[in-house]
Amino acid sequence: MSLIYLALLIWIELGLRRSLPSKAQIPADPEPMSVIIAAKNEAHNLPALLTSLAQLEPIDEDFEIIIVNDHSTDESLDILRNWEGQFGIRVIDFQDKIEDYVGKKAAIQKGIEAAKHDILVFTDADCQVPPGWLREISRVMLPDLDYILGYTTIYRSAGDADLSLNNFERSIYYALGAAGIGWKKPITSVACNMVYRKSLFEMSGGFEGISHIPSGDDDLLLIKMMPHIRKAIYNPSPAMQVDCFEGKDLKKRYNKNIRRASKFKHHPPHVKALSAFTFIYFAVFYAALIRLFAGAGDILLLSMIMSKFLLELHLSQSHLAMVKKTHIGILYFPQIFVFPLQFIFYAIRGTLGKYQWK
Repeated sequence: MSLIYLALLIWIELGLRRSLPSKAQIPADPEPMSVIIAAKNEAHNLPALLTSLAQLEPIDEDFEIIIVNDHSTDESLDILRNWEGQFGIRVIDFQDKIEDYVGKKAAIQKGIEAAKHDILVFTDADCQVPPGWLREISRVMLPDLDYILGYTTIYRSAGDADLSLNNFERSIYYALGAAGIGWKKPITSVACNMVYRKSLFEMSGGFEGISHIPSGDDDLLLIKMMPHIRKAIYNPSPAMQVDCFEGKDLKKRYNKNIRRASKFKHHPPHVKALSAFTFIYFAVFYAALIRLFAGAGDILLLSMIMSKFLLELHLSQSHLAMVKKTHIGILYFPQIFVFPLQFIFYAIRGTLGKYQWK
């Protein structure tokens, strides 16, 4: 089992490198873009988001920013109306329902339908985009490219450092998502910083078949679109990195992790097999550690555990170097023990469902 896990780490490393953008020149004919953001009760986050959108560097091609007010009951719509018409911002006040659509997919669907351009760029209302965001997307968006995944960093509030176990864990999932893209076997994705073509969305049937699932507008959609994708990349460049602010509500984070884990039954066989193997391996890993600390281990067991540590450390630092956040790598050492336990817990808890979501 340890050899299979070590082979998996190598597979992730190779897939990660396969997913990176080529060093191609800027496309001769840059394409216009539509930015789409769904906002529900985000009055406390919208001013920072809108300010970051206003500070976007000018680009040669046309772009629009569509913000869909999704049944907000706070001051979100008033804030958006004050910004409408500035910096390419269009506001859609969505107060209806679409049959069989749950979560924010209905709002996203409305935004996509309203988009004038083929290239669709997504982020969330609790995020802030860098000034060069659209410029970097335009730089790598070649004519045969259909999908881009960009990196994001999570903060609890403005002024917080990025040195957190949450961000180290996030970097692991990004490496895994990039590997899936590189091998065209999607595993995970992140909705708050991704790009895909409207024509690809329509060709793939949009949210049909997954609209009833509370989440999945990122990974389940990517899995659905992959057979139609000509080329997909992961762009770790700081110029495309988005900062997101999840607040300090631990209950909200707990429910978000359950919601993500609850999608297991909707995943394709290769993702289910990977998740099941990882669950079993981590359980065995803890048993091996207990045996080692109890003095019942041997040289072979110790060598396998050390090989695991070294390959994981290499992979995590290699990816963190790509996103220019190698300082977060110091958190690998506590995560050796925390991450497997957390993975096992949410894998079990996610199968039970029953979580709260706005």
